[in-house]
Amino acid sequence: MKLRRLCIRSFKRFREPLLLEGFADGLNLFAAPNECGKSTVAEAIRAAFFERHRSNSVEHLRPWGEPSATPTVEVDFELGGRQHRLTKAFLGKKRCELVIAGQPPLDGAAAEDHLAGLLGFKFPGKGASAPEHMGIPGLLWIRQGTAHELADAVQYAADHLRQVLGESMGELTASGGDALLRTVEGLRNELLTPATGNPKGEYGAALARQAELAGQLQALDREIGAYQDSVDRLAGLRRAHERDAQARPWAGVREQHQAAVARLQAAQGLEARQQAEQAALQQWRTQAAALRSELDALARDDAAVATRQQALSHKAAMEAAAQAELQSWQRRHEEAMDADAQARQLQQRVQAAATRAELARHAAELDASLGALADALRRAQEERQRGIRLQAEAQALAIAPAELQRLKRVAQSLREADVRLEAAATTLEFELLDGCQVRLGDEPLQGRGRRTVVSRTDLVIEGLGRIGVQPGGADIPALKAQRDALATEQASLLQGLRVAHLAEAEERARQAVQRQQEAQASGKVLQALAPQGVEALQAELAARTARAGELRAALAGLPAAAEDGQAGPDPASVQAQAERAAAALAAAAQALSQARVAAGKAQSDHEAARQELAAAQATAQDARRGQRKIAAQQALVDTAAQEATAQQRVEATAAELKALNLALLRQDVDRLSRSAQQLEEAHERRRQDITRLEVELETKGALGLEEQRAERERELEAASRRATELARRAAALDHLLGLLREKRSALARRLRAPLQKHLDHYLGILFPGAHVEVADDLSPGAITRTGPRGPESGSFEDLSIGAREQMGIVARLAYADLLQEAGRPTLLILDDALVNTDEDRLGQMKRVLYDAAQRHQVLIFTCHPAAWRDLGVVPRGVGT
Repeated sequence: MKLRRLCIRSFKRFREPLLLEGFADGLNLFAAPNECGKSTVAEAIRAAFFERHRSNSVEHLRPWGEPSATPTVEVDFELGGRQHRLTKAFLGKKRCELVIAGQPPLDGAAAEDHLAGLLGFKFPGKGASAPEHMGIPGLLWIRQGTAHELADAVQYAADHLRQVLGESMGELTASGGDALLRTVEGLRNELLTPATGNPKGEYGAALARQAELAGQLQALDREIGAYQDSVDRLAGLRRAHERDAQARPWAGVREQHQAAVARLQAAQGLEARQQAEQAALQQWRTQAAALRSELDALARDDAAVATRQQALSHKAAMEAAAQAELQSWQRRHEEAMDADAQARQLQQRVQAAATRAELARHAAELDASLGALADALRRAQEERQRGIRLQAEAQALAIAPAELQRLKRVAQSLREADVRLEAAATTLEFELLDGCQVRLGDEPLQGRGRRTVVSRTDLVIEGLGRIGVQPGGADIPALKAQRDALATEQASLLQGLRVAHLAEAEERARQAVQRQQEAQASGKVLQALAPQGVEALQAELAARTARAGELRAALAGLPAAAEDGQAGPDPASVQAQAERAAAALAAAAQALSQARVAAGKAQSDHEAARQELAAAQATAQDARRGQRKIAAQQALVDTAAQEATAQQRVEATAAELKALNLALLRQDVDRLSRSAQQLEEAHERRRQDITRLEVELETKGALGLEEQRAERERELEAASRRATELARRAAALDHLLGLLREKRSALARRLRAPLQKHLDHYLGILFPGAHVEVADDLSPGAITRTGPRGPESGSFEDLSIGAREQMGIVARLAYADLLQEAGRPTLLILDDALVNTDEDRLGQMKRVLYDAAQRHQVLIFTCHPAAWRDLGVVPRGVGT
């Protein structure tokens, strides 16, 4: 069989038609990079022959993304000297047509079945074609990466290969040898398993019966032996029972037990006396310990006086230190209060100077503008006199809204500060009798009343002394400083506005608004009478003149400026100084409060230490204490003597007990009691055993064990004879079968000689001097070749993947030669079939392929064209 032309359309990666023609009769080498369609071309050839055109299991043949495509393959080939054209379309417009020169065309399943018969393959019942259906082409058309997988391919093609061997195999199968072999094998397999040769069937049953009877005979022998042993044991038990019934050995042991109990009771009395003596000894020891504790307590009382004296000295030193720290913080607190007062005074002077400077600036500005306004007022009309007067009054009463709002905020803050200071300050409520002279600071107090103290104040009571009142709140100085600052700011604002209080300022503002409203009404009249508005200048002049007078009056009411002409302190620096002074005062107040607490605690600790010392001295100086100490010492001496005496008695009793060995006496009592009981129980058990054995022997005597054994012995002899006969028959059949198989294998080797010849031919090219046997399934069997250490043999499956790949191709070429000799079509396709072959072996395989190409058409697909340059054929690309 030789391909002449191949056309592929809409087949996998080939959306456009691919035409390959001009195939050579021998080698055809197709070389192209990966994914260029080499394997697709090989698959198209297989699909054209192996797949039913009506199959729905070939969706994978369509190009990706073209669900409506109809994969089509056209193959022109020469077979038996005639030209054939096979056209097959799948999935879409399905069709199959086979045109043979000189014959009517075939289509559909008839064409497919005709090709299957010619080439030696078959179609599946349904679904896609699988390797087991591909027969001879599946063996000769090697898929990519499967050259080393030969066993299955040979198995699927074995029937066709045997048909090729036709007449030769018929010689083997037509002889009477096969019938005889089957008969002998059947008879042998009735007695032995085919694989392992183990007994089965009648032979196995005979052996099983023989073993069963032998087991029963052994069981009977054991039972007879046990019966005889029981008879002997019964006689022994009767003799022992009669001997113990006469001797009564347990009676003597009972007497020994009673004597041991008496000795134990005597020893236990001595043990009770030892326990009483030990209890007395413990009492004396407890009394001695109590006396020693009492003496230790008296000694600790003496040591406590010295310890309390040391503690008192330490507490006195701590109180002195705390008082010194308190005085230091009192002094620092007074200094901080003075510094804070000076800072506030300086802040007030700076604020007054700033107010004077501001007023002076306003006065200078007014003086500068009065000249121009006076010149303009000469042109004023008499009709504006009323308006000028009203405007002047409004200006005189006016207060700036921002200043009024500031005054309101300061007044509100001052009230809140007074409330917080009142809440935190110390309150004094008093009710004095007539004639009592009491002063709170510089203020004399009489009758009843209430005062709030926000700083340290002396309460002087005439004829009695002075009481210092110090508010306890840590934040009182800060609150007082805040209240004083707000009061100073409020006084400055009132002075600048020339009012006595906030209500007067609000009234002035109301009146100013009223005058302004009246002036506006007058201005509207004046505007109607004098559109030029000159009269307004006269009113402004009067207002500014009045304002200038007010400023001068305000300046006159302020303290005079410094005579040296030097600038006063910076207000920001003064403000910062005041804040630092206030912070220092707050810190000093807090530290002073902590120092007072520490001084009070130190004083309390000192007083407590003094009281503890007094108590310890009182205890140590108690007149009865010496008598108690002497009495305790004398009692301790007496108790120690009694303790020593009790100790001697305990030791003496312990020595007596040790000599008697109380534990050993208890063991004697227990041992003798157990021994007597065991002797009695043994005598009773022996009596029960005698009764049980008598019953058992009577029962077994009625079974006829000796007669049963004789019967089983006769049956075993018969079964043994039958097993021996079947064993000789099985051995003879097994030996005969081996001889027949050996002769048949020799005949089969002679009949497979044609295939063996072709295998040896190609193997001699690849492995000179090597030999391969053809196995019963017509696949390569054991391979013998010369290795580094001489001849070596191994099976096909033991070779490496590369060697199996080479042997797989060699075997397929031999099958092709055998098929060609039998007149069967051959075509060889190798799709990347020698990828695991090294350079040297590849050179040998090229020789093998070149030789086979003299007789067959060979299609080789490869992605390594450089490796095939010396094949003797020009490589073609896919599509060329």
